[in-house]
Amino acid sequence: MKKILILFLIMIIYTSTYCSTASAKEIHLTAIGDSITYGTGEPSKKGYIGRLRDALEIKTKFPVSVNNFAIPRYRTENLLNQLQDRQIMNSLKKADYIILFIGTNDFRKSAGYQFNQLNLKNMNNGKVKFTANLRKILCIIRNENHKAPILVLGLYQPYVEYQNHQEILTIIEEWNYGIVNILGKIEKTYFVPTIDLFINKPKKKYFSDSLHPNSTGYQLIANRVFQYLVTLENGS
Repeated sequence: MKKILILFLIMIIYTSTYCSTASAKEIHLTAIGDSITYGTGEPSKKGYIGRLRDALEIKTKFPVSVNNFAIPRYRTENLLNQLQDRQIMNSLKKADYIILFIGTNDFRKSAGYQFNQLNLKNMNNGKVKFTANLRKILCIIRNENHKAPILVLGLYQPYVEYQNHQEILTIIEEWNYGIVNILGKIEKTYFVPTIDLFINKPKKKYFSDSLHPNSTGYQLIANRVFQYLVTLENGS
């Protein structure tokens, strides 16, 4: 009887350990944002998130579960409303990594969807509103999940066909500085730059339309995010 009891206890310990280990070997990634995170621009909608998942699974040898809640045309104000959804908040709470790419549509709205002549006052007012909303978004997420790194992607410059493309680039850089400033005040948030990925490269090769990357462009973004995740894993 004593031997049976000991064997039973060993089985309980082994089962508990096995289940715990198995659970720990699955990586949970939650993504939120707009059409770029959604994957608009290629038929499969795999985008950079799908490619990131594949790279993580190859690197870690663990399965990666992805919840991608990105919605095309979303701005920060829409995302704030979306965060009232309990399903999304539960996913964020359980996530090991959180990916956020938002702001492109805030920028476009501030420009009045006309980029050949920007109103600097409107662009600055838009940036102020954008960064204020971004801070609220990040605080909500951080309050729900205290541990997971939040990777926030910076804006890139797809408006290279305009004569004032250098001015547009400068303003986008200012918006990115606004993102960096917010991240500096919130623990375990990391800025992932994308603005350099497409500079001085032929747009037709990397974009499917005037705004969205094609599969080649999404691969560049996925590689950049993956690089930052590996750096975090290595503790660098």
